[in-house]
Amino acid sequence: MTPAAGSYRSKTVAVALIAAMAVALVLAACGGGQQQVTGLVLEVVDRNLAEIEMIRVRGDDGKDWEFITEGPVGINGAHLRQHQVLGEPVVVTYRERYDRLIALDVRDAPKP
Repeated sequence: MTPAAGSYRSKTVAVALIAAMAVALVLAACGGGQQQVTGLVLEVVDRNLAEIEMIRVRGDDGKDWEFITEGPVGINGAHLRQHQVLGEPVVVTYRERYDRLIALDVRDAPKP
């Protein structure tokens, strides 16, 4: 390998590392991490029989949360409406992206 080729590779690796760090910073700034909220179901909009499009939950903190989905979240609209009628809480695992809350998983809250 010539000295010029070695220098070129070092620069390429350095640029790749800087780019990877920049992407990681952007993801962290955009809320790339997952969070959870527990609360009562206020509204559910179905995408189809197996998936929901949107869910609104009143959190334990009294705040209303609206989540959209990008696919299956582990529960369907009929089951969520049962929670709504019975006043049983759910746990929503979500991430924030572009000022939207994306539900990743929705489960029955543990019984006290």
